[in-house]
Amino acid sequence: MEKDNALEEGITLAKNGEYKKALNIFEEDLQFTKNPTIMSYYAFCLAAVEKKFEQAISLCLMAIEREFFNPDIYLNLGKVYMVNGQKAIAIKAFRKGLSIDNTHPELIKEIKGMGIRRKPIISFLHRKNVINKHLGTLASMWNSRGVLASSNA
Repeated sequence: MEKDNALEEGITLAKNGEYKKALNIFEEDLQFTKNPTIMSYYAFCLAAVEKKFEQAISLCLMAIEREFFNPDIYLNLGKVYMVNGQKAIAIKAFRKGLSIDNTHPELIKEIKGMGIRRKPIISFLHRKNVINKHLGTLASMWNSRGVLASSNA
């Protein structure tokens, strides 16, 4: 029970940006490897503190193999890619997580924080095309009123 509490504390520290402390907690007890979610938090802390990007990405991918339906793992994988300067791949990871849970607050925060825009309504027209602009404005108004559910976060 104490070990579970320590690992939960590690997650809390990681979520609060205290990556070094979280990393120390995770490394005290290697039981985190049994839990894919905790393993992904460890991986992100490893990338953020020790800059071991390849190892962190491998750990996240192993976690995804065990729990491909867990949006938290995609969140942490995306964060690893961001810390490593791989924004395009990070976006894909965040979007994959949102495809599993489109209401995940941390994934939404990451996407919005990056300033990512939705795909144009009519994909073969440029986003600045007047038709796309007007349809985008209408879609945005409808979304803000809860009329449309967006699949493109």
